[in-house]
Amino acid sequence: MCKYAEVQVNANASIHLHISTSKIFPIKLLFMQVRKFWLVVSFLIGCMPVLKAQTMTTEQYIATYKGIAIDEMHTSGIPAAIKLAQGILETQSGNGWLVLNSNNHFGIKCKNNWVGPTVNYDDDARQECFRKYNSAADSYRDHSAFLKNNPRYAFLFQFSQDDYKSWAYGLKQAGYATSRTYPQQLIKIIEDYNLEQYTQEGLGIAKSDTRPANNNTTNNNTYTSRPEPAASRPSTAANTPAQPAATIKRPSGVFEINDRKVLYLPAGTPLIQIADRYDIRLSRLLQYNDLSEDVPLPNDTYIYLQKKGKKSKNDFHTVAQGETMHDVAQAEGIQLKWLRRRNKMKEGQEPAAGTRLALDGYASATPRLSKNEPKDENAGEDFSIKKAGNDIEKEIAQNQASQAPARTDGAATTSQSGGIPVAMVEDLKKMGDVKMSSSGGSQAPPAMPKSQTPPAQVGPATTPPPPPAPAPATTQPRSTGIMQYHDVQPKETAYGIAKRYNISIDQLQRWNNLQGTDIKIGQRLVVGK
Repeated sequence: MCKYAEVQVNANASIHLHISTSKIFPIKLLFMQVRKFWLVVSFLIGCMPVLKAQTMTTEQYIATYKGIAIDEMHTSGIPAAIKLAQGILETQSGNGWLVLNSNNHFGIKCKNNWVGPTVNYDDDARQECFRKYNSAADSYRDHSAFLKNNPRYAFLFQFSQDDYKSWAYGLKQAGYATSRTYPQQLIKIIEDYNLEQYTQEGLGIAKSDTRPANNNTTNNNTYTSRPEPAASRPSTAANTPAQPAATIKRPSGVFEINDRKVLYLPAGTPLIQIADRYDIRLSRLLQYNDLSEDVPLPNDTYIYLQKKGKKSKNDFHTVAQGETMHDVAQAEGIQLKWLRRRNKMKEGQEPAAGTRLALDGYASATPRLSKNEPKDENAGEDFSIKKAGNDIEKEIAQNQASQAPARTDGAATTSQSGGIPVAMVEDLKKMGDVKMSSSGGSQAPPAMPKSQTPPAQVGPATTPPPPPAPAPATTQPRSTGIMQYHDVQPKETAYGIAKRYNISIDQLQRWNNLQGTDIKIGQRLVVGK
């Protein structure tokens, strides 16, 4: 065996390789080192996209997408600070797997109405379906449409655009995220990175910070905000108030809240028209919506076409400024009595703005109440039959001292006091269980039987006093010649009076020169010609 390696070539061009046994191990070691080197190089090449993506910081994410957020605020009314904070949280500042593979910046899942491309990703469950977009701008626009077109997020647009805390808690309340600390995380991101400045810029109140992003990173996806037309660009004067939020576009026709069919109707809509259109008894429609009488809607509101639930799909509702218990019940699709019961509140109590009302479960204590509760103009005034009977009894007792009952024929007893028949007094006494007062020693005489006549008056005749005004319980129409009149009583409406006398509301307005449907207690209306 030879101790060296050599190559010999003979005449027949055959090659003979002689390798020394002492050279085998160094060659094998060199081959293993080369193999390791190529493995390391291949690993680094494969990891370069990931390493490059992980270089984006939160500041760079804000600088990249703040323009889209401000433009979407102008279009949809969603605060730029909220949109940026959600994007930062959902994408881990643009470094999450989902956003890198789908441009999905807000974690919106496919749902049933999505027909675009999708990706699967482990979230609350394994391999859930998420929407995929061609660009970040498409994701931002779809997020705006997702909030605006979903009825459960409609109440968010009642908040001021610079009230980012109410928006943050409202998103959790509406079920946007399952994390219990979702609103606190959004608020912390907004305050740590001063995202409110972009909302103020969208409102035209302040100019955002123009400091450039970190120079160590180059990003070709930086978005430039589209300039606004001069006519629509808000003023930047120091004393210019904040612009109001964009008009809320609610679904037209019948849609669902809390799995109940509902309409959103403008102020002034007569409920009788809705009842006729959807073939529902008016009394049932009033009951479904916790209304006591058929009056034109005072404000734009939800009207349910079926009975509301005893609880809502949401856990809580944050009360907005000026929002009443009835407003909350209508917005959440929950019965008013159950809303009061779950929050330990009595009828007439109203919550203060900013308090949270329990919608599923029960509150541990009564929430903070509003200090400026509206007062009923008829509060403390009793319109019951018993009260009317007592008033009539007092009138009769006062007039007995100055006027004896007038003599009438035997056909019927029609002694009157102040224009009120005694027989009517007796009927009111029976209906209201009114007892004659014994204090003062003077009682009103009972009705005379038909076969008797009252004794003749003894002494000089006295001039009777003028008759008092009729009692509130008298609601019969009055006729003067060919005209028929009606005196408006408490809680009566123009629509109710027109329906009662079988006339149209147009006739009632024309006969009485009414500009609208507002009427006052005691007002005399022409109801027949």
